[in-house]
Amino acid sequence: MGAVRVGVVGGSIAGCAGALAAARAVPEATVVVFERSGGELRDRGAGIGIQHERFAELVEAGFLDSSLPATPGHSRDWFTRDGVSADGGGDSGLGKRIWRQPFPFNAYNWGHLYRSLRGRLPGRVEFRGDARVVSVAACESGAGAGASVTVADGSVEHFDLLLGADGYRSVVREAMFPGVVPDYAGYLCWRGLSDFGELKELPQDSFFTVGFNHGHLVAYPIPADDGRRHFNWVLYSAVPPELTGNLNTATSIPPGAVSHAVLDFMDSLLTRELPAAWAAAIRKTARENVFIQPIYDFAAPAFAKNRMLLLGDAGAVSRPHAAAGTVKAMQDAASLLELWRTTSDLDELAARYDAARAPAGAAVTALARRIGAAQVLETPDWAAFGEAEFATWLGAQMQLPDGTEMGGRRL
Repeated sequence: MGAVRVGVVGGSIAGCAGALAAARAVPEATVVVFERSGGELRDRGAGIGIQHERFAELVEAGFLDSSLPATPGHSRDWFTRDGVSADGGGDSGLGKRIWRQPFPFNAYNWGHLYRSLRGRLPGRVEFRGDARVVSVAACESGAGAGASVTVADGSVEHFDLLLGADGYRSVVREAMFPGVVPDYAGYLCWRGLSDFGELKELPQDSFFTVGFNHGHLVAYPIPADDGRRHFNWVLYSAVPPELTGNLNTATSIPPGAVSHAVLDFMDSLLTRELPAAWAAAIRKTARENVFIQPIYDFAAPAFAKNRMLLLGDAGAVSRPHAAAGTVKAMQDAASLLELWRTTSDLDELAARYDAARAPAGAAVTALARRIGAAQVLETPDWAAFGEAEFATWLGAQMQLPDGTEMGGRRL
């Protein structure tokens, strides 16, 4: 293919996976990653759930390491509040278990996964930190086809192919489709970590979901850096508009910056809606360590245009309910690598990549919207469910177009 130049905007998981795909597909290529952060990318300890078969596929494709620390999960316990105690204060303990769902997932620490993937980049990939791309321009035809990037320091570089892996506010996507931005879903989630070893009252061998009126809690243990297990929790709920302010324009609100009003609302929610053991488990996370994530989604009109390709959240943001964002980003890169090995024409590559990945992005976005509608915005009477009825209700949310799988490679 010759001395092709590949630019990657964004140096997180999608960017590292895309850079790895380019470097493997064209060993002689120049690959440059632009990452806006000047230091080591850090996560607040968020957990990543990956289904066993999907993980095995990504290991086989060379994007993940089979030795990555994990907490195994074989089932998912669904709980809800089960009534009122004698003192009128609500039930205690874990509440009513609605269903123990077969759930062949492992849970990973985002930081472990990112560092493993970043470490797979060959030394010839140039990873530039503190390099914020402020604009992108396409060169649509001729010998100079490709795209140029302008960095915050004023420098401009041209690439034969540009990968946009710069998240849901992607500057690459803005160049491809001006004005296409994610939509705020009307609710948010609180997130946090605590020491799972201190939570002896919780089941130790499962992932958990606790349903309540207009929301639910998702929680599971993940590996910590020191060998312990964190209790990783995500609490979804609709929030009164007067509390949200400009949350619909924020990526997330970090620990220490969440307003007291929003934290107070969370605390009252715990008391009012959750069984006592789950409320106590969340309160193990200090208020100043809680952060919030407004919920957005969208799917771009296409994943490729004028030799610019979108990977990960730049192309499609699905609500976290589908647990597909990180996996889909790596699957985007794995598909790109497979396609690149069968063609040396970059325009053909872009067209084939779009055909392969745009439907997947739309499908997972639609899936997560259905889950969000059913489990946050239009919640049922959770306690009224029997096991069989609940399984049917849940299964209806998971329906995908023919020929796709929940979280599967084609997604």
